[in-house]
Amino acid sequence: MTPLRQAMIDECRLRGLAKRTEETYLYAVEQLSRHYHQRPDTITEAQLEQYFRYLTLEKQLARSTIHLRLNGICFFFKAVLHKEVAITKPLSRRPVKAPVMLTPAEVHLVISLCPYKKHRFMLMTYYGTGLRLMELINTKVADIDGQRSTLRVLAGKGNKDRYVILTPAVLNLLREYWQLYRPHDYLFYSGHGMDKPMSSSSISKPFKDAVRAAGVSSRCSIHSLRHAYATHQLVAGMPLYELQNQLGHTDIKTTQRYLHWLPEMGSGARDLLAGWVVS
Repeated sequence: MTPLRQAMIDECRLRGLAKRTEETYLYAVEQLSRHYHQRPDTITEAQLEQYFRYLTLEKQLARSTIHLRLNGICFFFKAVLHKEVAITKPLSRRPVKAPVMLTPAEVHLVISLCPYKKHRFMLMTYYGTGLRLMELINTKVADIDGQRSTLRVLAGKGNKDRYVILTPAVLNLLREYWQLYRPHDYLFYSGHGMDKPMSSSSISKPFKDAVRAAGVSSRCSIHSLRHAYATHQLVAGMPLYELQNQLGHTDIKTTQRYLHWLPEMGSGARDLLAGWVVS
């Protein structure tokens, strides 16, 4: 391992960045270095400008991917090299697109068409709790408190811990799952060993297969189950601040976006044209 790579790892860990963020940042700097066949500490601002133009115009990477690369590289220059870089980003403001909104019936259909029972348990838990996928994958048996009906999320997004409420149906589901599969470390363990968590691809692929079998939107991803949890809880009357905690949003504005995507929630608006007759 090079001194620069070790220094970046140290800076990430000093700041308490999540392991996934650390890996993403390291990969961003690694790709930059490979592109120019240079050590990253020798790359100039002009080269950085040209690199991001290349990613945008030639590679045509997704805006979200380019932003991740930019964040990682800026972190390296600021935290490791102690240099400020001002990159004129050839990036437009990312549009906030409304996600695929699955109905409860569609969620039930998709999960029921997943061919493996263990995966169905996992998808039902995902939908029933609103966790992020990586939070669910890293959940351990010890994180579940049946007496308090809570699940402890360790080092969630932003490296923050929180507790989420488990409904009686979810608790019963997890008890049934435990009786069948007897996990003792990771709740949803890998096929390579009970001491390893299931990979994200191991659950995403059967989910996509079930989506195709159900005939719902091709834009539907496994993350759509989290969106479904949020929208269905709002429609059922869950207060926004409670949903914010369940989802692990730092800023309530992030949670409020679901209100814009739920016209059926209503806003108390009057029907101003009621009783009108077109003359």
